[in-house]
Amino acid sequence: MKKQTLALCEAGIMIALSTVLAMLKLIDMPYGGSVTFAQMLPILIFAYRHGPKYGMGAALAASIIQLLLGMENFSYLPLVTWYSVIVLALLDYVVAYSVFGTVAFFKKKLPYRQAMITGALVASVVRYVCHVISGFTAWTAFELPSGAVLAYSFGYNATYMIPETIVLVAAVAYITSAIDFEKEIPARTKAVAGDGRIALMKLLSGLAVLMAVLVDTVLVFSKLQDAESGDFTLSGLAEVDWLSFAIVTVVCLGAAILLRVLNKSKADMGKR
Repeated sequence: MKKQTLALCEAGIMIALSTVLAMLKLIDMPYGGSVTFAQMLPILIFAYRHGPKYGMGAALAASIIQLLLGMENFSYLPLVTWYSVIVLALLDYVVAYSVFGTVAFFKKKLPYRQAMITGALVASVVRYVCHVISGFTAWTAFELPSGAVLAYSFGYNATYMIPETIVLVAAVAYITSAIDFEKEIPARTKAVAGDGRIALMKLLSGLAVLMAVLVDTVLVFSKLQDAESGDFTLSGLAEVDWLSFAIVTVVCLGAAILLRVLNKSKADMGKR
């Protein structure tokens, strides 16, 4: 009973946190779609900690909230029928987000960090497939070149799902390097255990890499959706601010390397 109560309380917190992260948009695409600040990370953590039953339940609850917050999207349907409404509700929301509760299935097959990263990646791919299917079914009445509906759906949904996946996987990789959620009470991982200053340098080093990934992803992918058609367009690479990209990459990775070197020097001195 105590375990169930704890799981329910934790589920409420994680669902609320996921909802807040969904509102923190790193990119708002010009034609539609957005990239959030790893909105499904709390659900992945909860699912891993409490198993598939609770994980799927929390993911489903989070999907319903996203559905309610996205009700305006139903008004954009080119042809509103019971079929298109059901397809949109299920594939763009309920199924697309509920799959993130399946990370628990990787728990017994892979080590902790690998399981979380793999779960995040697999769930994101399944979510992308759901959006693609929705694109050439519920949204198929849009005026597009004959026979191009499926290709368009693949391209359009890739414009925001690729960066969304990159951000989520990077966030999972970082947080699992620092916190062990396998334990009943989350604690520092072995990688950052021990001396406080050494642990801090390791955390800051990983954070610098994460920041480089986030900023570079925003700089590049915000330019790869055609504002007039929604197509995924590599021609947008010409509009990327490559100077800022280079500066962010050099500064962040340079800081990460420097912190690692200082960390190693500190650790070596401690052994003497």
